[in-house]
Amino acid sequence: MKSILINGASHAGKSETAKEVCIQLKPTKVYKLSAVVANLKDSTLQESSVQNIFNNTFIIQVKNKWILIVAGSPTEQEIQISILIKICIEININISFALVFMRLFERLEDFDTKRELSEMSDIIHSETIYRINNNNFKDTIEWKERIDRIVKLINQNI
Repeated sequence: MKSILINGASHAGKSETAKEVCIQLKPTKVYKLSAVVANLKDSTLQESSVQNIFNNTFIIQVKNKWILIVAGSPTEQEIQISILIKICIEININISFALVFMRLFERLEDFDTKRELSEMSDIIHSETIYRINNNNFKDTIEWKERIDRIVKLINQNI
């Protein structure tokens, strides 16, 4: 599995970036993952839409490949990335790619998203994003370049 790791501070635009990337990828299926840590096999997928991608974990299908989208950082969700990936394995979802957003500083004990993700995937790109201070941020060149860069990398690697 390959992955992209995006980090940023609170309110840096991580979830908005996740949503826009998914919109641009034009998934044929979108599911929200409801994790049950006590018994991974009890975790479920609920049909959703790209418009609902925000501060949570989703699985989308693009070009018949499953992509794990961790739009809410693992520390915000209080669930480690390794557990999210293990859930996918337990419920028989063959993830080809992961797009993971994380907080710039992980302050919860036992959380090391970058290390865990690198042990379970090949991180092909990692970057820090910052809040775009513009009321019309989606019209800025910075926003468009950010989205285009991530979408291009995913399309090249699935």
